[in-house]
Amino acid sequence: MAAQAIDTQRVKEIIASVYMRTSRERPITWSDIGDDEALYPLEEGEESLGLDSLDAVEIATELEEAFDVVLPAEIDPTELHTVRQVMELLQRYVSEQHGGA
Repeated sequence: MAAQAIDTQRVKEIIASVYMRTSRERPITWSDIGDDEALYPLEEGEESLGLDSLDAVEIATELEEAFDVVLPAEIDPTELHTVRQVMELLQRYVSEQHGGA
């Protein structure tokens, strides 16, 4: 399968889908997620979506499937702290693995 072009909306849809699979304080859709919104709390009291490490694994798996890319298992969670960082990481690996998309 050829790599799919990386689309911010698709990335946000995946994040929102994983977010909504468990009981959460508030429902969200992809359009509710800002490009620089923290996905995971890294500091005490930091505002974030409140995703956890299990959510991160689900998101990574779905991103791999959606964009036909293999992400290394040892990715530092801070590299996936915001949608913008997820997009940058995806673009880097898709470029490396598929010569650009």
